[in-house]
Order: sequence, then C-alpha cells, then structure tokens
Amino acid sequence: MYKALIRPVLTNASETWTQSKINEWRLGLFGRKALQCIFGAIQENEAWRRKYNYELYEIFKEPNIVNHTKVKRLAWAGHLVLMNNDTTLKKKIFNTKQGGVRRVGRPKFTKGRWC
Repeated sequence: MYKALIRPVLTNASETWTQSKINEWRLGLFGRKALQCIFGAIQENEAWRRKYNYELYEIFKEPNIVNHTKVKRLAWAGHLVLMNNDTTLKKKIFNTKQGGVRRVGRPKFTKGRWC
C-alpha cells in the first residue's frame, strides 16, 4: 500500500524540488509515520511500544523516502544529459549558467518597495 499509493503521491514531481535540510527532515518524518501506521506496534512484556526506525526499515526493505527522491533527481539529470536534441526547452534550461551576483545580507526596504 505504501509503495503503490503513498510514495507516488508524496514524491510527485520531486525531480524539480529544491531539497533543503528542513524539507528532507519533514519528508522523512512523514514517511516514517506512514510506515508506523501501516506496520503497527509490538507487544513486549505485556506493554505495547512503537517500532524503532531501524525495525521499520528492516521490515520494509526499501530505501527511505528522502533517498528515493534523491535517486529520482539523479535519474532525471541523467535523462537530461543524454538527450540528443539541444533545442528543447528542458535541455536549454539545464545547460544555462546563472549569471550575476547578489548582495550579501537582507534586502533593504525603502519607500514601500524593495531596492
């Protein structure tokens, strides 16, 4: 159920995301919570407890959701590199170099607009 329903919806268009540490953390947290709901708890010594993360990954036997999105991004970059047609918009955007220099620090706010 996780691989067929939850993961595809969660990673839709993940090839184009900019991954920050907080986004990776949130994505991993949601993935682990979904796995905990699916696999349930364990009863030990007449008490119930949640499964630890390593136990979830041993049962699931797939890479976590963050690694899955990173693999998808690398696969998409490989497709772009191997494209034969250099005139497509995707290839042009992939090959452009960003120019210009930004100022260091917070932008200044003057007279109702950012300068």
